Amino acid sequence: MNSAKSMKRKLTGLSRRYVAALRSYLKRGPRASLQPAQRLGRRAMTIGLETLDLARIHEQALIALVLPSDSPGARDTMVRRAGIFFAEAITPIEKSHR
Repeated sequence: MNSAKSMKRKLTGLSRRYVAALRSYLKRGPRASLQPAQRLGRRAMTIGLETLDLARIHEQALIALVLPSDSPGARDTMVRRAGIFFAEAITPIEKSHR
């Protein structure tokens, strides 16, 4: 049971860091570094997450960050850039499967 609580705490922490890093990445624009995404991906892999687990975290982050009040163009841009961030974040997990 203790390991389940530990995993939940790690997931919660990673989810919070993911939202914060994605928010920062989206605010900084096209020249923003993808290093935070790489670090998050390595952390996710270290705690035993798979691509689908990180996809769920990414989806929740998008729900939190992309607001209905944003213009359709702004939403499209954010979703596209968030996809780049996600692709970078899953790279360490995907490489481990090769």
